[in-house]
Amino acid sequence: MQIKDKVVILTGGANGIGAALARRLVSEGARVIIGDIDRKAGQELITELNQNNKVNAIFIFCDVTNFDHLSQLFDTAQNTFGGVDIVFNNAGIGQENEFYDQTNRWIKIIDVNLNAVIKGTQLGIQYLKKRGGGVIINTASMSAFYPVSYSPIYSTTKRAVVGFTQSLRDLKDTDKIRVNAVAPSYFESNLTQELLKSKEYGQAAKNFGFVPIDDVIAAFIRIIQDDKLAGDTIAVTTRYKSKIISKSSL
Repeated sequence: MQIKDKVVILTGGANGIGAALARRLVSEGARVIIGDIDRKAGQELITELNQNNKVNAIFIFCDVTNFDHLSQLFDTAQNTFGGVDIVFNNAGIGQENEFYDQTNRWIKIIDVNLNAVIKGTQLGIQYLKKRGGGVIINTASMSAFYPVSYSPIYSTTKRAVVGFTQSLRDLKDTDKIRVNAVAPSYFESNLTQELLKSKEYGQAAKNFGFVPIDDVIAAFIRIIQDDKLAGDTIAVTTRYKSKIISKSSL
């Protein structure tokens, strides 16, 4: 699929990978509905993206655990741009030792990282069918394949995202909808900057190294453009920029 003139839903789009994706997509002629809980960053981003009185991007406050908020992204795309072609279920959160801190923070991690991906995919299928097909891309993580002891819930959600994505492989044949995922290693983001303050996370990041965010964005773009990819996950690490993981894990 080409990117020019396509309409994109992008959750977690105000910072990090999401913001970088939004810039790349708009630069290639797409129109983007950005959902995020960071109002300030979201508004600043669309001011940057909407130049010369042209509406290339719309920001909507969106807590992805609120399914009414998610639905609003799709309704806005339909009403403003006539439909949806590409969906990025990108929003995600994490916390060190979330399983051991005796709070219910881990439930929120599952809600954001997994349940919202499932609901976003359901909505995506509903709207993409109206266009005769399209692309859904879920943000996973290399922690899906190399679980980390200090964030077991986070690793679980990302492993589940990979399995969920693989399970939807046949949508390519039945509805012309390709569902894929990107699993990056450590990269610069607000989340990693916060977690780097911890000793365990910092050491793990040092061991694995950081991947350039441009490599991560390139993996997302590859999935859009390569019509053969369906149910696949692209791993992005310092060892290989773009490795396709299909039915089996590493």
